[in-house]
Amino acid sequence: MLKHTFIHIPKVGEVTERRLWREGIKTWEDFSSYDGLSLSPGLEGLVRSHLSSSQRALSGGDAAFFERWLPSGELWRMYPDFSHSCIFLDIETTGMSHGWNDVTVIGTYDGYETNVFVRGKNLRDFPMYARKYSMLVTYNGKQFDVPFLKAKFPDLRLPAAHIDLRFVTHRLDLKGGLKGVERLLGLDREGKLQDVDGFMAVKLWHEYRRGNQAALDTLIRCNLEDVVGLKAIAERVYNMGINKLPIPVQPLEVNPRPRLNLPYDPELISWLKDRYVYY
Repeated sequence: MLKHTFIHIPKVGEVTERRLWREGIKTWEDFSSYDGLSLSPGLEGLVRSHLSSSQRALSGGDAAFFERWLPSGELWRMYPDFSHSCIFLDIETTGMSHGWNDVTVIGTYDGYETNVFVRGKNLRDFPMYARKYSMLVTYNGKQFDVPFLKAKFPDLRLPAAHIDLRFVTHRLDLKGGLKGVERLLGLDREGKLQDVDGFMAVKLWHEYRRGNQAALDTLIRCNLEDVVGLKAIAERVYNMGINKLPIPVQPLEVNPRPRLNLPYDPELISWLKDRYVYY
């Protein structure tokens, strides 16, 4: 999709990008070889210069370039070109305030394997691990996960680009939180895993701290369900996004939700749900 994109160029907005597409300039290569452009000489020169920089950035895997120049609502266009160096991420905490509460679990998925970092075990290994990747994909991570992680690890270097699927899904009128979006896309979870929310995740951590290992197993399973679901969502909303464009773009292959063979305790989930009042 990036090679069809012009909206990241200074002074080129949605109207100009669509005008270029209507004139048959559907890719960067088309622009380079096209005569009779309906742009002013100054803008044409700016576009040519920026496209040259864009090509170098794409060839060099420079995700930071596109994070810097793409409008925030269009960052989803990066996904296919940087999915090979991407981590999907979700965290669990002891509460909602990154100034007062702690990170308990960090779960990641790179499209091949999951990793989990747990407070009191290996949480401090996360910063070195995260440096390997170019792009981060979260749901509400810009408002929740990233501020928590930066408070926990002040020197943390996260991937250069960040696609927050909350904003992408809202633009597509897919609402209701992460699990609500999953349901709308037909990505339901197994059994009692549907019942675990952020409030219960805090209770699971406290149960683990009281000596219940099954509570940590359940918390990790629920966290990683969040994480692998992000990839399934990203593929589907990318295809929904390109379907709204007036040009043909190759869609992504849509994969089923990855199935995790990890333990969890459905009876513990039911007990916590009955013990605490949910509104």
